[in-house]
Amino acid sequence: MREFFLGKPWHWLLIAVVAALTWWTGEAKLHVIHFNLFITALFVGSIVVVLLIVRTTKPDEQVTREPLTDSELHEDTDPQ
Repeated sequence: MREFFLGKPWHWLLIAVVAALTWWTGEAKLHVIHFNLFITALFVGSIVVVLLIVRTTKPDEQVTREPLTDSELHEDTDPQ
């Protein structure tokens, strides 16, 4: 199963928590009644989740199916 679900188990738990919170905000109609609070919470929550995943992932850990190489990362840049 580790080959199918890449990343740490708590990353997958984090996805479930984010999905549950998103569902709850929809049920509470926060995106209609308290729009500014909803957008602020969404923005801050997104930053926190991305930072948690980036900061806790070691450089040698596999997080994609195919390995990323430097040439693949820079092949779309214009060499001018």
